[in-house]
Amino acid sequence: MVSKSHRHEHAGIDPTALLRSAGLKVTKPRLGMLEIMIREHGPFTTDELHERVSKARAAGPCDLVTIYRCLAKFESLGLISRCDFGDGSIRYELRVKDHHHHHIVCRMCNRVEPMPQCPVEDKSIRIPKMGFRDVSHRLEFFGVCPDCHVRSA
Repeated sequence: MVSKSHRHEHAGIDPTALLRSAGLKVTKPRLGMLEIMIREHGPFTTDELHERVSKARAAGPCDLVTIYRCLAKFESLGLISRCDFGDGSIRYELRVKDHHHHHIVCRMCNRVEPMPQCPVEDKSIRIPKMGFRDVSHRLEFFGVCPDCHVRSA
């Protein structure tokens, strides 16, 4: 299950310009995938993206192999990020320059919500002083969402 509440950093992103700036040909499936990632944020599994792109008439017909190929190309170019929450499904979301966030995942329904702030941002500033360069990090939280908590009480 994907959160629909975290869209602010994607406002104003032009999917056509994004594809062209990455040196990619603008195709209906690529455009459709990026439009979905911009509009709905994600993160999405390949099946979720395939379902959404297939429903979008503007994207035209698109098979699952095309989705996998586009995701691999987008990831290799740094347009998207891979999210692994340890449940056997890899998810993808749009990477926004100079912005990153973490997620909290419900252990019962798999709802994914973005964390509003990075709890380790200030700590990662000290790492270059240790001699490391091009530093990144991943941090995910797991819990029970309010809806599941009410249902289980």
